[in-house]
Amino acid sequence: MSFGSLIRSLRKQNNLTQAEPADRLGITDKAVSKWERDLSYPDIALFPQLADILGVSVNDLLLLDNGDGTQSRLSQIFRLSHDIRTPLHFILGCTDLAMKYRNDPEALNHYLECIRISGNYLLDAVNYLMRIASDNNRNNTGKPLIHIDEAWESLSSRSDQQTPRKYDFRGRKILVVDDMELNREIAAEILKPTGAFIEYAENGKQAVEKFRNTACDLILMDLQMPQMSGSEAAAAIRALNDPVLASVPIIAMSANIYEADRKAAEDAGMNGFIEKPVDVGKLYDTLWQYLGTG
Repeated sequence: MSFGSLIRSLRKQNNLTQAEPADRLGITDKAVSKWERDLSYPDIALFPQLADILGVSVNDLLLLDNGDGTQSRLSQIFRLSHDIRTPLHFILGCTDLAMKYRNDPEALNHYLECIRISGNYLLDAVNYLMRIASDNNRNNTGKPLIHIDEAWESLSSRSDQQTPRKYDFRGRKILVVDDMELNREIAAEILKPTGAFIEYAENGKQAVEKFRNTACDLILMDLQMPQMSGSEAAAAIRALNDPVLASVPIIAMSANIYEADRKAAEDAGMNGFIEKPVDVGKLYDTLWQYLGTG
C-alpha cells in the first residue's frame, strides 16, 4: 500500500472528507488530494497532528515498505533527519563559539575545523536525500513525491533565537550526558552564563553511576549512546529506591526527532524534550521550570 492509499483509506475509515483534515491542519483541500494521489508528502512538522486526526501513530504512517521488505522512501527521509540535524547542531554551536573566541587563534581554528568537518557530513546527508528524491522521480513516471527544497526546509529548520533573559542557576548542579565531546563542549558554553555547576557523563551507564554518587538537580540526557541509551538510563534512575533521587528532572536533548524516540523518552519518565540544534531560549525556559523556584 502506498502512502497516499493509506491516507485515503484512514480518512474514509474515520468518515472524513478531504476538507476536514485540511481545515484542522490549516492547509488546502488540494494539498490533501495531492497526498492521496502520491504526488507529494505532508510537511514533516504536520505528521504528529495528521496521525492524531487519522487515529494512528506517526510510526503507522512511516512503517510502509516498498513491497520487497525495504524501507519506504518516506521512512528513509525521516530517519535521515537525525544525520542532518546532528552536524547542523555542531555547525551552529561552533559558529557561536568561533565568534565568542575570535580573538583566540587556537580556539578559533579549532571551532572552524569542527565547522568544516560538520559541513562535509551535512553535505553527504543532503546528497543522500537528493538521491532518494531522484529515485522517487524515476519510480513514479517523472512525478516527484517530495520537493527537495521543502524537505530541506523542514529538516534543517531552526527556531529564531533571541537573546535569552539572564537566568541565574548558581548553586544548582546539572548533569550533561552525551557521548560526543563536542556536544558536551557546546552544552557547557550554553549553560555557562547561568552559573550552574556542570557535571558530565559520556554514556547512559556512566550517567547512572555518577548520579548515584553525586546527586544533581537536573539531567540533560542524549538519547542515542553506546552501552546504555538515554531512555534506558532515565528508566534506571526512575527505578532507584531513593524517591528524591528517582524524581530528578530529566530532559532529553537529542537530534532524534522521530516519534518513537520521543515516546521512548516519555515512557522512560523523562520530563521534557529539547531538539538539536538547540533553541537556547527554549532550553533556558525549560531549565527555569525546574530550577528557577528553588
